[in-house]
Amino acid sequence: MQGFYTESITWELDYTLESEITLLVRHRNAAFRICYDPRILAASSPVLEQHRKFYNVLYKDDPDGESGEVEERLRKPFEELMTQMAPNQMESTWNLHSYLYPPWFILEAGVAESSSHIQPHFRVALSRQEFSPPGQYVSNESLKRHLSLLLNSKLNKYSSRQVQVLDLTSHLVPSKVLVDDDEYFFKPWVSGRVHGYHELQSHSKILADAEASPPLLADIRICHLHGLIIDNDEDVLQHYPLDSDEEYHPGTRLVGLLLTYIENKGTLKDLAPWSDCTNEDRLRWSTQIQNDVECLHEADVVWGDAKPENVLVDMKGDAWIIDFGGSYTRGWVDEDKQETVEGDLQGVQRIDDWLHEWSRQPVTRIK
Repeated sequence: MQGFYTESITWELDYTLESEITLLVRHRNAAFRICYDPRILAASSPVLEQHRKFYNVLYKDDPDGESGEVEERLRKPFEELMTQMAPNQMESTWNLHSYLYPPWFILEAGVAESSSHIQPHFRVALSRQEFSPPGQYVSNESLKRHLSLLLNSKLNKYSSRQVQVLDLTSHLVPSKVLVDDDEYFFKPWVSGRVHGYHELQSHSKILADAEASPPLLADIRICHLHGLIIDNDEDVLQHYPLDSDEEYHPGTRLVGLLLTYIENKGTLKDLAPWSDCTNEDRLRWSTQIQNDVECLHEADVVWGDAKPENVLVDMKGDAWIIDFGGSYTRGWVDEDKQETVEGDLQGVQRIDDWLHEWSRQPVTRIK
């Protein structure tokens, strides 16, 4: 269904006959939590039996690839109701604040006695944000340690209200955004994502290099950090009044990064295998990646997760290195070499070997 995306589907770790299934479905202007409670579904034996079959598919960790079909069948009875309930905001400008802090609606699967069909019900609209707020508090010691250099730099800081959304991913996450008449790529900050700290460290070094004389990274194609998106609870939570017995501890949270927006044809993984990609293209990309990674290392910056998916090819056909979030991907960088110069060199060599392999064995693109 267009306009909606299932962010997650969860179930209880311990299987019982009363195990619930919950779907979190996202719309650009709303969020829905769909609850399947077998104690309610027990009013209909056929519906309860179907629920248990669905649960078994999920509980088995999808050995036969059936979970996608289960998710679709669980969501379908609620699609008409969600369409009716989603705010119909068609304003010409849509800001990031509306996406990050949407109204929440709790929906519940009901069933009429002797019926074999799910009856969707609206249970409640949340008066405040029940789930963890997006981003991470700046006062968090782990984040503060890696973010302090950026906060003290000349890097621009914005609230989500100042960020206009221009485009979304297929998962309905804002991607292309506009701030002060400049276009950027929006990258959400995920709390607890340890490798995000590696990204902050890398961008701190890249920013420091830009102020050096001469800068080592001035002429290479990499994804730069241009700004931080930081929200204040006093602004955000005014729309989610706290219960009278709750304490209020306002703070500021890092909710996202503004990165270089690269108009692109796709990733290296998308483009390199096909026969309409020339061997000259592959050789140029290999050379560009090797040269740019060498410059990064001279500036004491480690790429961290070298692989074809982390290389974008722009509309002119040039390769750009993206994603300084660290970690590693099996087959490209060995685990014991992650986030090291040695790991980068290993990954770059494997990308080069991979590109040469496709040069020897081109395939025909399927139309």
